[in-house]
Amino acid sequence: MNLDDIAEGRVVVLGIGNPLKGDDGAGPLLAGLLRERYPEVVFDGGSAPENLVGPVRRARPDSVLLVDAADFGGRPGEIRVTSAGGAVGGLPGTHAVPLGMFAKALAEELGASVHLIAVQAGTTHLGNPMSPAVAAAVERLALEIGKILARRESP
Repeated sequence: MNLDDIAEGRVVVLGIGNPLKGDDGAGPLLAGLLRERYPEVVFDGGSAPENLVGPVRRARPDSVLLVDAADFGGRPGEIRVTSAGGAVGGLPGTHAVPLGMFAKALAEELGASVHLIAVQAGTTHLGNPMSPAVAAAVERLALEIGKILARRESP
């Protein structure tokens, strides 16, 4: 799925994960790479993205891109994109609120399209560094999402 096809109107990006747990830091790393340039539409939700529903709502998104590490049986660094109701939403997560449940609730509350961008994790043990494959995947995602945000920003 092409991200440009799903990112409609005003796009908000919410990175999810714990950078102290290796590849689970994929979402916060992505947010960190984009937040300085797009602080009004890029958020680091850490391990508790539900705490940022208010700021995301105030950004008035048409589309929300949730970026998180997941285990969908792929190769570390592999990326899968699905809608809030898609298959990736049923994946076991490392957060208090399951990602699929959070995505569906966010879509209902905001009236926005919500898509999950899952990066296959290799290791999520506390204290492990992020794997090179996941770090490279996040950098590629940051470039692609950055281009989308730049186009939305242009007059």
